[in-house]
Amino acid sequence: MVTKETRTLEPIDGYEQFFDFFSKDIKNFKKKFFDFGLKKIITIEKEKAEKEWKNLLSNINKGSNNLFIRNFGRDGKRNGEMKELYKKVFGIKDIKIDKNTEPTKLLQNNTDYNKRKNISNYQISHVFGMTGNVYCFVAPWNIVYIPKFYDPFTGHEAKGKCVEEFQKLFREKIFNEFKPQIEAYNKIMRKKRPEIEAWLDKKKIVKKSREDILKHFEEIKI
Repeated sequence: MVTKETRTLEPIDGYEQFFDFFSKDIKNFKKKFFDFGLKKIITIEKEKAEKEWKNLLSNINKGSNNLFIRNFGRDGKRNGEMKELYKKVFGIKDIKIDKNTEPTKLLQNNTDYNKRKNISNYQISHVFGMTGNVYCFVAPWNIVYIPKFYDPFTGHEAKGKCVEEFQKLFREKIFNEFKPQIEAYNKIMRKKRPEIEAWLDKKKIVKKSREDILKHFEEIKI
């Protein structure tokens, strides 16, 4: 009987191969590439961000009908579950589901850049993710324009050492720029998280679904 010979292959990383190739000609190429990307990130100015953050907190505290999160679950199949959580734990009767319209409006209204007019090949990015969290989805400290060259290093699909390295630098930059607002967010999560967990216990949500929900309500630590 003839058996097919199998080989043990060394792991490879497409990003590492890219940087290794260019580093032969350009000293410290990866560092320069990362530094350039970090410098070209466009954020909302601090004063405007503080104003928008206070407005968001006020709307949440009032249980406004104009609050947003992104689809939860594949194709939004678990939106109902998240809507119930917001109603029972946060007192928000009707959380709105949004693709990315509201974060886009926030950036366009608070920077000099509009994707239809004067900025191209930039991607809107949620720095810390947690788009199922009403405090994060349209938080001015969580939303930036980033050159599309760098978007592959920020998405949750990307893996590997280079991705981890860039994301660390990316998040540190934004955390340091908006530290007071992020620390205020962390304080809120320390209070709300036990209430969310208690609701999940009462609903007897299975472990995997529970974890999927809770990852949207984590503190931000650098």
